[in-house]
Amino acid sequence: MKRLTVLLSVILFAASALAQGPKPMLTVQGKNLTTVTFSADDLAKLPHAKVMAPRGHKPEKIEYEGIPLKVILEKAAVLNAEKPLHGKQLLQYVVFTASDGYRVVFSLAELEEATGATSGVILADKIAGQPLNEKEAPLQLVVPSDKRPERFARMITTITVASVE
Repeated sequence: MKRLTVLLSVILFAASALAQGPKPMLTVQGKNLTTVTFSADDLAKLPHAKVMAPRGHKPEKIEYEGIPLKVILEKAAVLNAEKPLHGKQLLQYVVFTASDGYRVVFSLAELEEATGATSGVILADKIAGQPLNEKEAPLQLVVPSDKRPERFARMITTITVASVE
């Protein structure tokens, strides 16, 4: 009887996990946004780009591959390629949070190609053709235009959009 109870518990746990669907890998949220989650499968289907940037504080550049940030922000209705930012939208900022609590911030205007100076920003899922290791996964923010890699945050799981108003 005890074995049957344990077996039934395991089956119910597995069924519950399957019913919940794929685990979110990235969440985009904000006060005036509908929260959008991306599973690993969702992210794999999005366009990818490659950029060259230093890894850590070494001067040599290495190839990162991942989803252009603008694609993620457009899918989450934060940016609109057809309608540049203006007015109160210029008061918005974006916080990237890693699973270990590390956070970095950008103004939203910085991340919009029509306005900002930070081009080629990606959420990398590969470095030098290899998947990120466990200390970097699930995603690493890569900002090729930054002179120092302090905003190359690893283990990114959440993007939060907020406003100074």
